[in-house]
Amino acid sequence: MTSTKEIRRLLDSGEFEALFNALGWDRPPNVPSVQVEGCCLPAVLIAHKRGVGVWLISGDIPESSARRRLDSKISQKSKERLLIFADKEEQLWLWPEQRPSGGYRLVPHQYKQGTRNEDLLQRLRAALFTVEEEDSLTVPDVLGRVRRSFSAEKVTKKFYREFQDHHSRLTDKIEGIPLESQDRSWYCSVLLNRLMFIYFLQRKGFLDDDPNYLRSRLKMVRDTFGKDAYYGFFKRFLLVLFHEGLGSNEHSYADLEIGRIIGDVPYVDGGIFQPHQLEQQYNINIPDAAFAETFAFFDKYRWHLDDRPAYEANEINPDVLGYIFEQYVNQKEQGAYYTKEDITGYMASVTVIPAYFDRLSPSEENSPWVLLSADPDRYIHESVRHGADEWLGHRDHATTPPPPSLPPPPSYPPGKKPGRAFQRKNDSKRRLPPWGCRASRGGRSTTASRITSACATDSQMTKSPT
Repeated sequence: MTSTKEIRRLLDSGEFEALFNALGWDRPPNVPSVQVEGCCLPAVLIAHKRGVGVWLISGDIPESSARRRLDSKISQKSKERLLIFADKEEQLWLWPEQRPSGGYRLVPHQYKQGTRNEDLLQRLRAALFTVEEEDSLTVPDVLGRVRRSFSAEKVTKKFYREFQDHHSRLTDKIEGIPLESQDRSWYCSVLLNRLMFIYFLQRKGFLDDDPNYLRSRLKMVRDTFGKDAYYGFFKRFLLVLFHEGLGSNEHSYADLEIGRIIGDVPYVDGGIFQPHQLEQQYNINIPDAAFAETFAFFDKYRWHLDDRPAYEANEINPDVLGYIFEQYVNQKEQGAYYTKEDITGYMASVTVIPAYFDRLSPSEENSPWVLLSADPDRYIHESVRHGADEWLGHRDHATTPPPPSLPPPPSYPPGKKPGRAFQRKNDSKRRLPPWGCRASRGGRSTTASRITSACATDSQMTKSPT
């Protein structure tokens, strides 16, 4: 059994082939290296296990956009892969994690030579395969183990475990709601959801250009109104920030001093900061010390509004909110339900992105089809990419006739009437839509929005050809 000390030694010395050999991985087949222009040295396949490939890129670590371009090209040779960017001082390990709503993100893990980075060591230990299990290993076994080792769920679950404990302690400090009432736990969830939302906003500088907005405002309120104001932060500031600040597009404050402390904040639509029924039902009080403790807990993590963190072990992004909502916040008895990411992500990706492309200038410089050609996985749901491979290489889809290799419309048994999505006119002027699905209506050219809607119907009712 390979020891942690040996894994650390091989990591520090950059002996990656020997490292994966010690972890029970196989020597790679003879696969050509992969390189993209303006990125870095070629990517070389150094190990594999049941279809999962490990690719090494030596030299200076490139920018995130270049890394993604290289990964896109490597994905043509290794659908399941682990990328290692290594220079003389540090390493960046990237695992492409599939999203339930479609597409993927590159989950990063950093290792600096000579430091005790236990996070990566633990992940590598979990990806070790012994001789005894070799004969029984299957592709799903290997893929599942590597996914669990290098996914982003570890940080999310760690945060959630601490969140549960903090939720319980904060609930006990809420005053004004009867002890025996479930409303106390419910309001604690409402409050923490709002505060976590604000943490993502403040890290982007959206709140008075202050990345530590809540903590600094707690200090300002206590300095202004005195530290003896036991409930000053919640009563004087936080509720006003929620309802008259973030929850209103007017930003009108009865207390001008509080308005000054709130500063420049945006209007956040959607209802999260609107007055809650529990706030109207009860006279709620929460001591300032409870918020100091809450912010100390949140400050242990790095909050990123996007999904491209700077690869540190304590980073979280908005996915953690979805996980918490799914695990904790469902209040079915109160009529509150969590809609999972695979549903909301699909709805957004097949409506917002096509609508955005419809509004882009059709000029050569800003053509949306150039973006689609460069990175189709980022923009098009897999379920609606039927025929896309034949089409994405074309620059002018409005005048290019459909390639002959596209399949004909589906046939139906006698007596079966096709659904509306499959009704076609025999029109020689009909052009297939740019994304290649069979979605035109009555022989007319159609917009990206109509294409996406129709393709989604197609994907549910017919199988793509192999």
